[in-house]
Amino acid sequence: MITVDTVRWYFKEASTLGVKDFYFTGGEPFLHPQIADIVKETLNYGPATILSNGTLITEAVAQRFGQISRNSKYKLEFRISLESPSESENDQIRGSGSFQRAIKGIQALLHAGFNPIITTADWTKYGKFAKETDAGFRSLVGSLSASQLRLKQLPLVLLERCAELIRPYDNSERVTEKCFDNFDINNLQCATSRIVTSKGVFVCPILINDQKAWMGWTLNESLTSYMMESPACYTCRTSGLTCKNDDLHLYETGVYQNGGEVEGMGKDTVRKSVNKFYGTAATQPQKELCCPTSYDAADLSHIPQEILNISYGCGSPVTLAHIELGESVLDLGSGGGVDCFIASKMAGEGGRVIGIDMTDEMLVKAHDSRESVAKKLGFDNVRFIKGFLEEIPLANECIDVVTSNCVINLSEQKEKVFQEIFRVLRKGGRFVISDIFSDREVPLIMKQNSKLWSECISGAITEVAFVNKIKAMGFYGLEVINRYPYKKVGGFQFYSITIKAYKFKKSKECEYRGQYAAYKGPFSHVSDDDGHIYPVGIPMEVCTDTAWKLSNPPYKGMFIVSDIRNGDEGKSCGPECCE
Repeated sequence: MITVDTVRWYFKEASTLGVKDFYFTGGEPFLHPQIADIVKETLNYGPATILSNGTLITEAVAQRFGQISRNSKYKLEFRISLESPSESENDQIRGSGSFQRAIKGIQALLHAGFNPIITTADWTKYGKFAKETDAGFRSLVGSLSASQLRLKQLPLVLLERCAELIRPYDNSERVTEKCFDNFDINNLQCATSRIVTSKGVFVCPILINDQKAWMGWTLNESLTSYMMESPACYTCRTSGLTCKNDDLHLYETGVYQNGGEVEGMGKDTVRKSVNKFYGTAATQPQKELCCPTSYDAADLSHIPQEILNISYGCGSPVTLAHIELGESVLDLGSGGGVDCFIASKMAGEGGRVIGIDMTDEMLVKAHDSRESVAKKLGFDNVRFIKGFLEEIPLANECIDVVTSNCVINLSEQKEKVFQEIFRVLRKGGRFVISDIFSDREVPLIMKQNSKLWSECISGAITEVAFVNKIKAMGFYGLEVINRYPYKKVGGFQFYSITIKAYKFKKSKECEYRGQYAAYKGPFSHVSDDDGHIYPVGIPMEVCTDTAWKLSNPPYKGMFIVSDIRNGDEGKSCGPECCE
């Protein structure tokens, strides 16, 4: 089996070549005793997908990989192979009992927050299995209490076992020059990918037993042309075969049943629906809307009861943000202004608080209460502005703390929201977000339900997806402050979670200048968001950017960071040192 050290070596080479995606196949990747360590390492370089038969994926294995994914910068996907939605048909190919073990593996991945892709071969072309597979797969996924299935169907390659079960290629099934008339060769998988093994680099995973497909020991050596002599190349050319996560077919099983309104929910439709819903909630208090937030009475003593009656949320991000005197605070989806008024007291006269909301009725309520709150506090540092989460009407890097209370799930453009949060925060600034998260990817049928959008269900994403998005954006030092179950809807579990993270933007002047950082304990070692490992008590060389991070929250106090020893001499910080 390929060693972890060999994999690391290839990763470093891959980073110089601009490799964007990583896939693991076998055999069976979970036979490798160090697959978790390898995947963890991979997710420092890019998104990864594990292609597995699923039979070795237990609940413990799935939960471990869920934890790896949550703590990683990039997304982790799983593809599980099934030959047929029928147990008997599948086991004809993959062996007795393989179907049930694969199903248990898929269930474990669902419980861990993944939405695995099922990969199946197209046996129907050769009359091997029943042609009506759509209903079978839909029924299968329904029995797993999953409302959505992503299916990737691959053409059969008539080599080895397939050649025995069906037939080998005949002499006419070969690639010729004519096959590429008016054809873009970059559409072939081998034009943009290579497979790395313990025996070197091969042109593709189908041909790792073909010595003619061996391309050398390094990726650089493999960047040469390949004579497509194998008949498998004929299948690739004629079918568009690719191992990538492309051409997925989506099935909605209809497991979730709800009598609410169902319609196409584009960006504007979601906004209008949510706006209307919360406009009504501003004038007609909804006691059970989302999950009402519980605050400390001392934090609310200066706020009118009318505003408290229309406070809707799923946590108390402001009280957990540890706002300091003089800080600038932005509250997204500020509603009637409760969280802004709490932050106002914490930030003091020298600070400032801005609330952004799109609902006119809520803004009117907030504006009407501002004078009363200012009178009780003795100062007025709050402003309310109409705007969208995806288009925050503020300048770059002007905010110290961003909070939001159960509103990001109401946006259909979450990446844009995260980009805007990153843009307005100063370097080292932080966000503290309370929101609703789902245990699995919410299916399309829920996303089309306007009532469930407004009730914080349809727009919920998984913790894994959230963590991947914010880390890809450049946030670090993530901390889960609290987490508790909210409700179950259609077999899906939803949680209320409060998360904190910090902004960092790599500086142009980042260098190694003789600084060291020593972790103070109590753990035997820790690793930061950039993959640097710090054994307890041992000084480790760090670049100027990393030294800054370790000297500031949330790491402040955990490390002894030395002063710069070679102030006049510095060496360049490599691309992988702190990205």
